[in-house]
Amino acid sequence: MDETISIIIPVYNVENYLPKCLNSLMHQTYRNLEIILIDDGSPDKCGQICDWYARKDSRIHVIHKQNEGVARARNDGIEYASGDYISFVDSNDWMSKDAYEILYKGLKKYHADCAVGGCVKVIEKNGKMLLENRQHTKLKCQTSAKAMKHVLLEGSAVWNRLFKKEVFKEIRFPLDRVNDDEVVALHAYAECKKIVFLDKDTYFYRIRQNSITTSDFSVRNVDYYYNSIDNLNFIKQKMPKLTDCAEYKYIKAMLYSYVNLKRIKNNPEAKKIRKQIQTDIKKSRSIAFQNQYVTFPMKVLMILCSI
Repeated sequence: MDETISIIIPVYNVENYLPKCLNSLMHQTYRNLEIILIDDGSPDKCGQICDWYARKDSRIHVIHKQNEGVARARNDGIEYASGDYISFVDSNDWMSKDAYEILYKGLKKYHADCAVGGCVKVIEKNGKMLLENRQHTKLKCQTSAKAMKHVLLEGSAVWNRLFKKEVFKEIRFPLDRVNDDEVVALHAYAECKKIVFLDKDTYFYRIRQNSITTSDFSVRNVDYYYNSIDNLNFIKQKMPKLTDCAEYKYIKAMLYSYVNLKRIKNNPEAKKIRKQIQTDIKKSRSIAFQNQYVTFPMKVLMILCSI
């Protein structure tokens, strides 16, 4: 185990959660790590916590910068990384003690370009953390096309994965967008010949109250729709046989954005975007009706949103 894994962690306003994350990384059974903390201008004590851990463990490197968002922070981490492999961790989550040993050995055993571990969702509610009831993950190896299909139909994240560094030679996170994980996961899988999904849990994903994933819909969440357009164009060029899947994602994102924008009252920007999306819905009805993945309720909603 002499190859180095670079772990990239954007840090912002998570002083209550960061120590658990860092402790889980410091005590990994796979020791050859480069832990890169990007303090994204955090207004709390995160910067001090990062520096304290860096003094404690020479494998930890801290980048202090002005706030520019998680995408820029991750990109800065990619530029800084010197390891043979790249991995991403969110600063309010944590890893099992043997996570990187499992991911590394899995990647090597199956001659894959990316290894994905199982994820346990931890729901934070009323000061308590509850583990999600879930079925155990199954071991499977997938081609680039199959993994990309999964991203389009089911969604994906970039954390809890171990990538060969060359996968990210040209890939960077899109700036000024939310929901960028799926975009990057899609592009990353396109650069992989084989992706192995392992049957062991390695990542604990904390679902916080008032987090981005649990907060109310806002105009910015329409990035989900804009990203689906970019993904559709990418698929048509890179993997045209998955066009149906990308069109499904596009239709789904379009309806989701339109319905939620209608709930935003007295907002001229939301009204303007909603009107444009309604025009796109009308233009896309024939595509939706012919798509094998678009469900009957979605087709009915397409009609209703066109009125």
